[in-house]
Amino acid sequence: MKSFLLLLALAAPITVLRGQDSTSSAPDTSYSDYHESPISLPLGVGLRIPSYDRVNGVALPWGPQLNVGDEVLQADALVTYRSNLGKWDPSLEAYLRPGDNNELKLTAGRGTYTNDSWIHSDFANSVAAIGVGSDARNYYRGDRGAARFTRRIATNTLTLTPFIGGNIERDWSTGSIAPLKSPWSFFGRKGDLKMRRPNPRVEKGKIGSILGGTGMELVSGGVDAKLDVGVEHALSSSLVADCSGFLTDAACRAVGQKFTQVTVHAKALFPTFGTQTFSFLGHAVWTGSDAAPPQRFAYLGGSGTLATVNLLAIGGDRLLYLQADYNVPIDKVSLPYLGNPFIDLRYAAGNAGEGTLPALIQNLGVGVGVSFFRADYTIDPASNRSPFSRRSDFSIGISLPL
Repeated sequence: MKSFLLLLALAAPITVLRGQDSTSSAPDTSYSDYHESPISLPLGVGLRIPSYDRVNGVALPWGPQLNVGDEVLQADALVTYRSNLGKWDPSLEAYLRPGDNNELKLTAGRGTYTNDSWIHSDFANSVAAIGVGSDARNYYRGDRGAARFTRRIATNTLTLTPFIGGNIERDWSTGSIAPLKSPWSFFGRKGDLKMRRPNPRVEKGKIGSILGGTGMELVSGGVDAKLDVGVEHALSSSLVADCSGFLTDAACRAVGQKFTQVTVHAKALFPTFGTQTFSFLGHAVWTGSDAAPPQRFAYLGGSGTLATVNLLAIGGDRLLYLQADYNVPIDKVSLPYLGNPFIDLRYAAGNAGEGTLPALIQNLGVGVGVSFFRADYTIDPASNRSPFSRRSDFSIGISLPL
């Protein structure tokens, strides 16, 4: 009994100490409120998706992003390095979204601009440029500041996005004479119609304009259609004609200080019989009685539009392009990883001019392929073709989304 009491007496301090230790090491159950910083670096380092073309080379944007109130206020302060030009272009793009259906977009900065981005997406154009030297865009340089307010009106099947805004810019030409140094590509690096194709010159100076228009998207019963309409009215401009060595191009001609231009872009896709589909693409540019400066010209030619015409060989301030495709998958054949082969029948018609729209150039084509890979044969059925046209064209390549 004495031994038991002695052992109990010796154990008591140890028990107390253990109780104290367990209390001191208990987890902290107090509430802590953590706030994420509104400033972040996308992809962890601030890099954005790069692009590649025959003027900029690699265009690599970098910069922080500000996000306040779950994208109620979003701003990107960027600097874009353009490897072939050796330029660092600053820019600021900000979005203010007061409510779920309203958006105010503000942009300012220096950049390289084009009116031909409707032909191919940035990704598809970059792949074509670095792969085969085929860049389906013309470019010019400029400083821009713009504001645009958009209102979203949506139903179950139809979405409208009318907008109004303003733009002020100062423009100049780039690459109007084929440079000795051109960006690298697997093929076509030194071709005069490829990576060394010169850009049409633009008039140097300022343009101030108001903008308006609407977007429309319809999704119903297998039909997926989009329409974008934009109107620009120049309130003032101070452009200088440049006739040094190029006495016949648009940059050497006097233009009206005020002009009005309408741009329409439309796409539609819907099923027909079984797995067959019909798709439509249309693009139109129309300028009023006062001619637009060459930095507002649009162009056609090449596999993205009229395959029998040299790449972007025809252009002007009036343009019309229509394309219809009927796609027939071969359902009885399925290739591993690639899916069903297909046959594509295409009709395309279009032209462009300055102050007038010439007779449309027509193309009839048939394509065969599987997944992204396809081969196309196209003919121009006309007997009196333009100097930039040929009787037929055959191409093998990769078809990427527009």
